[in-house]
Amino acid sequence: MRTNTLIIYIFILFPLSAIFADGLLMPSDSSAYPADFLRKKVTEVSVNINGLTAETIVYQEFINEGNTTIDAVFSFPLPPDARSTLLLYTRNDTTFRAILKVQQQSPNPGTGDGGVAALVNKYIGRNGIKIKLKRIAPGAIQKVELHYISLLSYHRGKCTYKYPLDTKDFEKHPIDHLEINFDVHTKRNITQFDIPAFPQFQTLQNEVNHIKLRIRKQKAYLATNLVFNFQVDDEILDVDLYSINNDTTDGHFTLFVRPENQAFSTDVFTKSIVFLLGNSSAMVGYKLEQSKAAISQSLDMLSENDYFNIILFNSLVSKWQTTLIPATSNNINSAKDFLTGVSGQYGSRLDYGIQASMQQFTNNDNSNSILVFTDGRSPLDPRQISGNNTYQTGIFCVGIGDNIDRQKLEMTSALNYGFVTYFNEDDNLKDGMVEVFDKISQPILKSTQLYFDKEDISQLIPQKYPTTFAGSYFYVAGRYRTPGSTQLTLSGDGTKGATQYDWQVDFSTENAGNKSPESLWAKEMIDGYEQEIEVYGETPALKDSVITLSLKYGIRCRYTAYIADYETEYTRINEDKDRKILTVPVSFIMGNYPNPFNPTTTIRLFINSSSLGMVKLMKIYNILGQLVAVIDISDLFPGYHNIVFNGRDLYGNLLPSGVYFVSLQIQNQVVSTVKINLVK
Repeated sequence: MRTNTLIIYIFILFPLSAIFADGLLMPSDSSAYPADFLRKKVTEVSVNINGLTAETIVYQEFINEGNTTIDAVFSFPLPPDARSTLLLYTRNDTTFRAILKVQQQSPNPGTGDGGVAALVNKYIGRNGIKIKLKRIAPGAIQKVELHYISLLSYHRGKCTYKYPLDTKDFEKHPIDHLEINFDVHTKRNITQFDIPAFPQFQTLQNEVNHIKLRIRKQKAYLATNLVFNFQVDDEILDVDLYSINNDTTDGHFTLFVRPENQAFSTDVFTKSIVFLLGNSSAMVGYKLEQSKAAISQSLDMLSENDYFNIILFNSLVSKWQTTLIPATSNNINSAKDFLTGVSGQYGSRLDYGIQASMQQFTNNDNSNSILVFTDGRSPLDPRQISGNNTYQTGIFCVGIGDNIDRQKLEMTSALNYGFVTYFNEDDNLKDGMVEVFDKISQPILKSTQLYFDKEDISQLIPQKYPTTFAGSYFYVAGRYRTPGSTQLTLSGDGTKGATQYDWQVDFSTENAGNKSPESLWAKEMIDGYEQEIEVYGETPALKDSVITLSLKYGIRCRYTAYIADYETEYTRINEDKDRKILTVPVSFIMGNYPNPFNPTTTIRLFINSSSLGMVKLMKIYNILGQLVAVIDISDLFPGYHNIVFNGRDLYGNLLPSGVYFVSLQIQNQVVSTVKINLVK
């Protein structure tokens, strides 16, 4: 199955709790097997990091120690922010590639209501991968290899990779072989690196922009989580561009914007911040006390030039002060006294709390932020909040525990210039919040905008850019049609007025090698569509968009599952070729530009020769799934085409601002869908 060293890439955008780790192989019929799981013999993890992006490849071997041939379900708990890109498995000496189909994943054996199955389901989580492997013979070695992509955590030049190995709840015996390889490539100079829990690691290569490390253990007991850190130079504001020029579709790119570590005090905005604390009855005990301690500690990090307030939300909202007040020593001490007396109450109306917090800000002179502490679910409309966000207030959510509506929190933060950080109840929230607050403590550029002097850039993610903070970063993913050099401009409002930075960036001509920009773009698109579905409900257009991306890029989504067909053989030497045999629509929409648009946009599409003579329509739907416009393109010949959409509905009226979906339909079958944004 393996012909070279395996490589695994994991990127954690913000601190995450250790709820994911190695895979498990659970027999389908527990009565036919002497143990709850097949014994794991080998785990090899290799981490190939390019900048702040990585693909994780986990290779594992399990042995059937029973006396009968069995079926078993392989389960792997993907990190909440990760997406799988490839799954391989073996039978005898043949390696097969799992195929994606539009169906539910295989269930873990058992009802899931109790016992081992329930523990496994909780361990795997909502984002986990499951596949049923058939007819594993007695004494046979079942091999599995999973690839997935995610993002590194980054703060003031420190890049962090996490791979939790603590599986003591399921693994009762040491595995024969544990190996972890790191291969790090970065455009910044690497100044130091360490693996705290495994200090005996080997350094195989140590260059300015490239390091290779290895951990190797025999008879290893998987009970210690792994954290790998490396530090890079971050003395100036700069950008890192990674791109790949696909040979059949538009290219993909990822751009990371990394501000300098330290900013001079005169170059940092005054902060206005509301600490919004949920004190529902579910928050009593550890979670509430840790949140109060975290806020108290954050208060000590304020400057005397800053302003703040504390607002509580349960079934109602209560304010410590009616308005924002200066962060003087006396006011901070008074706020700490107020926190001491906060106790649990009934209800959790986060929507009321955010609304009340928004009303605290009366201008855009300062860097406005809401730091939300919540542990549960609440009525919340992210778009409504964004529409009422008059003064570009950043909403930074801190989710505590495992009963969290991630989609609502993430959409709310994404649409309101912020980000989300998650903590498990076992984490030290007080210490973790030091880094979270530090990330937003030095705002240096507001109303951030990015401009590419290149007309064929399309389908950019995200739609809104956050305030630029010293020592932090944000990233943009998108598509491009032609390679070459272009000017990139980052602009915004600095403390001394309008500020602009310019760089020359090169969009690659290469169509092989680092595929992470392609996978990351597809992951972010799928994430965005699934957020829409989770928060606002499923529509035919949204469902079709997710499925199309999933099948085209080989990334599992909520509607697709990996299936072991034992027919799709996989040859590693032909990996690039194999990537292209995924289910791709014969005709498809490549994107639109500009996007957002007002009122017209050009939609680029490809028509395959097999659709010649067929009825071809482009249908535009609104966010509710209602048909608003139809463009007949039946007379188009095979090839690439540019179609101008004038932003008008079926009756000739201009459409309102909002998100729309363009579906390409051939003979009444939807073959491709893209999201477009009309902004007036």
